[in-house]
Amino acid sequence: MQNIISGLNQAHEHVPGKKRKLIGDRGDFFLNRMQGETGVNISACYQCERCTNACPVSHFMDIKPHQAIRYVQLGWREDLLKSSTIWICLSCEMCTTYCPNEVDVAEIIHHLRNMAVHSSITPKEKSLAVFHQTFLEVLRKSGRINELRLMNAYYLKPDILHERIKNNILKEDLLLGMALLRKGRLKLFTPKFRAIKEIKKAYSQTRGEIV
Repeated sequence: MQNIISGLNQAHEHVPGKKRKLIGDRGDFFLNRMQGETGVNISACYQCERCTNACPVSHFMDIKPHQAIRYVQLGWREDLLKSSTIWICLSCEMCTTYCPNEVDVAEIIHHLRNMAVHSSITPKEKSLAVFHQTFLEVLRKSGRINELRLMNAYYLKPDILHERIKNNILKEDLLLGMALLRKGRLKLFTPKFRAIKEIKKAYSQTRGEIV
């Protein structure tokens, strides 16, 4: 039996273009780090896949929610930060709601997204990554989100406006904005949040800054 397994491993290693990944080769460092930073008991996941079945956008993801948790357990950090999953996630928390062991899957993906923002890894979904960063910047400045201010800041980011014009998305954005404005759902101005200092402090702390 041992000879058979050895032969299969050797055959796998010689498959052209296929890179072999070793399970457990990185230890528990990344798992322990994620559990410590998020307070989520990631080890409790036993891969029942209920999180993936509950996710409304899982079919758009390259790494499904249950797989993302498994990747954390295995220490495959780079694969996660390079994935489209962390940007496609809607943060609807359906995955967390349906987990039988109360593993906060949404919090894990959100934390991975923030890690990707502060890493040197090029995001797979650039436009979504830029929107996420712009959202945080606007929130930090005013303490609340004004949709017009948010979209204006987003369009001013490098290549974003050109990309949306090229993909015929800008017209749809403008029509949606006009419809919301007519229905009174879009405010031109919003006052700054009174607790703006607390918002800025929390933002700085998440970035690891001393405040």
